[in-house]
Amino acid sequence: MALGKRLLALYHLVPKGSVVADVGCDHGQLSIALIQKHIAKHVYACDLRSGPLSRAKQAVELAGLGNAIDCRLRNGLDDLPDDVDTIVIAGMGIETIQMILESHFEELTKQRIFIIQSNTHPDALRKWISDHHFTILKEDLVQEDRHFYEIVSFSPTFHASYSADEILFGIFLPEHALFHSYWKKCLCSYQSILDGLSKDHEAFDHFQSMIECIENKLS
Repeated sequence: MALGKRLLALYHLVPKGSVVADVGCDHGQLSIALIQKHIAKHVYACDLRSGPLSRAKQAVELAGLGNAIDCRLRNGLDDLPDDVDTIVIAGMGIETIQMILESHFEELTKQRIFIIQSNTHPDALRKWISDHHFTILKEDLVQEDRHFYEIVSFSPTFHASYSADEILFGIFLPEHALFHSYWKKCLCSYQSILDGLSKDHEAFDHFQSMIECIENKLS
């Protein structure tokens, strides 16, 4: 099964030999690839929607992987099996991701690895990680269908708070090959927004500051 760039980036961040909870598994492609390529020992493919989970079950059965992939109708981290050591949460907005993590905060004390791809505000995810003094292990940046996606892997081991620059731009991403292209696109978007605001608009200073910050980083 060929994965798209976003799912492939998630795949490459999963440690070999893991027991994975694929939260919001949707069609099950990532879960299937992790077993087929012998990256994961077992996968719990979880989704709160019966429709996508039914399609995932069909794909798992078609691949003959029913013994290695356990499809479960679950909301977030509800009833997470004790043998899970890696949790993937991807394709959601930051508010949903934070709600999932905070509603089961005890799961973050079990020294599991979390691999997160937020569709919105990845800087807010890093700030959440920083505020809880967790450790960012790896990051990746991918472009797929004209969209950029940041992916962050972290563990609950202690780390001092990250700087504002690290929260906005990432710990490892400034060295990434796509970094400048990504932030040039962001810069154009912010400039377009700023051009549509009057100077007395409450958001004017924020976007002006963001533009200056990005320009300084890219220079």
